[in-house]
Amino acid sequence: MLAYCVQDATVVDVEKRRNPSKHYVYIINVTWSDSTSQTIYRRYSKFFDLQMQLLDKFPIEGGQKDPKQRIIPFLPGKILFRRSHIRDVAVKRLKPIDEYCRALVRLPPHISQCDEVFRFFEARPEDVNPPKEDYGSSKRKSGADTNAEPMILEQYVVVSNYKKQENSELSLQAGEVVDVIEKNESGECPDGRPGSWDGQTAGRQHFAWWWKNVSPAPGK
Repeated sequence: MLAYCVQDATVVDVEKRRNPSKHYVYIINVTWSDSTSQTIYRRYSKFFDLQMQLLDKFPIEGGQKDPKQRIIPFLPGKILFRRSHIRDVAVKRLKPIDEYCRALVRLPPHISQCDEVFRFFEARPEDVNPPKEDYGSSKRKSGADTNAEPMILEQYVVVSNYKKQENSELSLQAGEVVDVIEKNESGECPDGRPGSWDGQTAGRQHFAWWWKNVSPAPGK
């Protein structure tokens, strides 16, 4: 645990980046215990990495032995998305990720002041000197994103590990939350492989298996 630690973290906006590829980062205002403030930028994958580190390091607090003992907040899930909806996904996640950050820094000190949390919120060179993006043409090109129908996503939590079989897939671990944007009524995955859905409730979170070897979820 550290004497110098995060007192508050607020996610205020999303910002598009083009390098090394197009993606969105979350703009976070961080207040430290010495009353200094910094603005940092983190993409969703960094939040996901932090969450997996915390769940591995604190299995009891992560509810792996008893879901009722979980105090580590849930993170909005991984998603397979279509390119035209990337901004929709980033904006939809903004409030839940803000709530995640606020809850995280208010956890007991052995979690909120651990090295993993400290390193995540610590300013990096790219935070001090963020890349200057040219948004002149992006506004014209983003018309499809702006006018797109709002996405209604279903959230599931993986109940069993799955190792990807192809480059287009994702490897998942039990406990990860997944946002699903497309599934066929036939129970097939978007790529045509057979699959059905399984779920159980922990609070308001839904547990699910990734694409195969499952039974239909109650109420789904």
